[in-house]
Amino acid sequence: MKINLDLLNTDPQLVMAGVAALIFGLLILFFGISTLVKRGSKISNRLDQYVRREEEAPVKPKRRILLRETSGSLFNRTVGNWVKSLLGFFSRFTPQSARDHLEHQLGIAGYPGGMHAGQFTALRFLLLAVGLVVAFFIVRDFSNLSLTNVAIAVLVILLGYILPSSWLNSKIRERQSEIQRGLPDALDMLSVCAAAGLGFDQSLQKITDYWETDLGREFKRTIHEMEMGVSRATALTNMSQRLDVDDLTNFITIIVQAEKMGMSYADVLHSQAQQMRIMRQYRAKEIANKLPAKMIIPLALFIFPAIVIVILAPAVPRLLSIF
Repeated sequence: MKINLDLLNTDPQLVMAGVAALIFGLLILFFGISTLVKRGSKISNRLDQYVRREEEAPVKPKRRILLRETSGSLFNRTVGNWVKSLLGFFSRFTPQSARDHLEHQLGIAGYPGGMHAGQFTALRFLLLAVGLVVAFFIVRDFSNLSLTNVAIAVLVILLGYILPSSWLNSKIRERQSEIQRGLPDALDMLSVCAAAGLGFDQSLQKITDYWETDLGREFKRTIHEMEMGVSRATALTNMSQRLDVDDLTNFITIIVQAEKMGMSYADVLHSQAQQMRIMRQYRAKEIANKLPAKMIIPLALFIFPAIVIVILAPAVPRLLSIF
């Protein structure tokens, strides 16, 4: 093979220009290929984003939430737990009959503080023990024992025993009065729902959806009992026994009788709502009529002595000068 030696004797500038043109062409070719590849990958990514099926979508890693090992304040986790354990220990010695009676009372009060019969009895005994200890420190000096110290010690013991029962009775009266005040409004809403074509159960459900009161929560509990298979009459009777409110008991008795006789719920609810309204008016008048008699005590203790002092004070110096 013969090589043309004339090519070797050409101008070097031409050779450099040819090499530069070759390199420039290679760069253009490389840039074009890379552009096509990038464009194709971008199109494929968008196709994968909008066309990929849901089961083929990438699963995001779930964040792991670490729960706190302890909750609540240090006082609740130490002293609170000790007090609960102590109350649970004393609750074992509560008689069954007293426990049933207290459980019923606590149920009427709505289980204040989350206490049940045994815990409440244990709390009463603890307060009585505290009263005995305080009374002992009051009368520990038998050499200088006085009637006043004895009276104070007896009063402390009585307060330690009576205060829990008084507090529970006040909670019972407060909850019963709240339910009694809200019953006419509940009957009005039941009557409106029944007139609109809803059944009794659906009307109760409407009340529980809008009312976050004690009566609304009791109606919700009654609905849950009926959903569990308890008959309507039994569930309503259980509610009347739990709350022990006279107006509610009378209303439930009439509803149960109307169900047995096949009467219309709308008519019964309308008449009961009117009657409850009248009873609430009479009750308000009764409270208003009791106010004058109750005002006698503060008038005699506070206002009458001040009036006497204002009237007789100018005459006191003259009377002193005479005598």
